Amino acid sequence: DENDKVIGRELKSKCHKEGILHRIAGIILFDSKGNIWLQTRAKNKVSGGKLDFSASGHIGAGDSYEKGAYKELKEELGIKIDLKLIAKESYKYENIGGNKIHHFLSIYVGNHNGPFILQKQELEKIETYSIEEIKEIIEKHPEKMTYSLKEGLNYIKNKNGIK
Repeated sequence: DENDKVIGRELKSKCHKEGILHRIAGIILFDSKGNIWLQTRAKNKVSGGKLDFSASGHIGAGDSYEKGAYKELKEELGIKIDLKLIAKESYKYENIGGNKIHHFLSIYVGNHNGPFILQKQELEKIETYSIEEIKEIIEKHPEKMTYSLKEGLNYIKNKNGIK
C-alpha cells in the first residue's frame, strides 16, 4: 500500500499492466575513485540498451528489500559486498508499452572495483561514469537512462541538495 505495507502478492506483469504498487531495489556501486558503475540493460529486456542502476530488480514475494538487493547483486554481477540503504521513494509513470508502473524503490549503495561476473540475460555490460558524466547524460540525453535510474538519482540529488 502507500505506506509500503505488504497487503498481497501479484505477478509483476499484472502489477505493471494495472498500475499496482510493488517493490523494487536499486543498487548504486562506487569504485575507489568515486565513479559510479552503471549497467547497460540487455537488449531483449524492458528498457533494453538503456543505462540502469549497477544492479536492480523486483523484490520477490516474502523477501525484504535488503534480501532482494543482495540477491540481485549476486545474480547480476556475481558479487557479495556490504550495502547501505540510503533512500526509499514511490513513483508512477506510464511506459512506451502502455504499462502503468508504480514502484516503491529502495536505493542501496556499496563499493566495488570489479571484476564482475555478468548475468548476460539481464545486462549487456557495466561501466564506470563520473558524477559529471552522469549529470551530462541526465541533462542532454535522459532517454539513455531507465526511468527508475533517473528517479533514483534525482531523489538522491534533491534529498542531498546536490546541483
